Amino acid sequence: MPKCSFCGTQMQKGEGTLFAKKDGTALFFCSNKCQKNSLKLKRSPHAVKWTETYHKEKAAEKKSGAKRQKVKRTRKKKKKR
Repeated sequence: MPKCSFCGTQMQKGEGTLFAKKDGTALFFCSNKCQKNSLKLKRSPHAVKWTETYHKEKAAEKKSGAKRQKVKRTRKKKKKR
């Protein structure tokens, strides 16, 4: 049984779609949602909260005690004329 290339869920035989890239690699997708997030929107499965890889990464962080550092963005101050 293949796994979805984006979210990581198990698919039954005959379910989902198979996308073949030009270099010959095969990508399996369980739904159109996964296919669009991966190919069209070019999102990483580690950044999307509903994927299995996101949950595995969070569990590993909890187990090790390490936290991901957030980047604090600041605005540039405009000069007064």
